[in-house]
Amino acid sequence: MSTEAPVRIGILGLGRIGRVIAANLQAGGFSVATVERPNSRDFPATGGRLEADAARLAAASDVVVSCLASEAQMEQAFLGPDGIVAGAHDSLVVIEMGTFPIVLKRRLAEALAARGAAMLDCPISGTPPVVARREAMLFVSGDEAIVRRMSPVLAAISQKQTFVGAFGAGMATKLVTNFLVIVNTLAVAEAFVLGTESGLDPRQMIAAIGDSFGGSRVFDFRAPMMASRTYQPAPGPARIVWKDLQYIRDQSAALGLAGPLLETAMEWFKRMIDAGRGEDECAGVFEIVAAANKHK
Repeated sequence: MSTEAPVRIGILGLGRIGRVIAANLQAGGFSVATVERPNSRDFPATGGRLEADAARLAAASDVVVSCLASEAQMEQAFLGPDGIVAGAHDSLVVIEMGTFPIVLKRRLAEALAARGAAMLDCPISGTPPVVARREAMLFVSGDEAIVRRMSPVLAAISQKQTFVGAFGAGMATKLVTNFLVIVNTLAVAEAFVLGTESGLDPRQMIAAIGDSFGGSRVFDFRAPMMASRTYQPAPGPARIVWKDLQYIRDQSAALGLAGPLLETAMEWFKRMIDAGRGEDECAGVFEIVAAANKHK
C-alpha cells in the first residue's frame, strides 16, 4: 500500500482520540472520511468527507480505523443495519484501536470475515496530546501480511508501534499495560499522601524522587497533578480507568489468577467513581486516599 495511489480511510468515532488520529492521517497525505454526526459536521472544514452512515463509510473506504468509546457503540456501528459489516467488501481492512473485551473484537472480526473483509486488533496506548505527537504506542496484532500492507497507515497514526502476535494479542498487551499504569498511579497517590503527611513539600518530592529508582513515567506525568491538586483537563479520566479495570478483572478471572493489586486498585478507583469524580483525571485518586486518612 502506498500513498501514491490514494488510500481512502474512514474514521469510525470522531471523539477525543479519533479526531487526533484523523488529523495525523490527513497530515500523512491520506483521504479521510467519517460518519456524519453532530460532533463531526465541522470535519469537511479540515479537508475531510462525511458519509451518511457506517455502512456507506465502509463501502467508500479501503481502510476503516475504529475509535469508538463503548461496547454498545461497537455493537451498533458494526452489526446494525447500517453498520460497517453491512457495507464491508473483500478489500476492506478494519483497524480496531479501542480497549474492549477480545471476545467482542473476535465476534466482529468473524462477521467481517464472512463478508471477505479483515480486522486487525490494534489498541492504542496514549493520551490525546501523545497521539497528536505520533508518540502513542500501537500494539498491533493479526495477520502479518495484512499488518505489513497497513504499515503506511499505521506509521501515519504513530511512529511507535510493535507487532505482538496473532489477533487478540494486542488487546492482551494493552490490558497488561493499562494495569501497570493504573497500579502505578495509585502507588504514586499513596506515596504522596505518605510524603505530605510527613511534612514534605510536594514540589521537593517531585524533584527528589523523579530521577531516583522510585520515579517512573507515570510519576513524571501524574505527580505534578497531585502536587498542584489540578485534575482538569483530564488526559486520563477516572471513568476510563474504571472501565479498563473491569476488563482487566474479567480477563484475570477467566484465567483463574490471583489479583491482590487488582482488587486494591478496583476498590480505590471505585471510591473515586462513587464520589462523582469520574470525569477528573485519575491522578485525583490522591484526594480519595488523602480523605480516607483524614477520617481515621
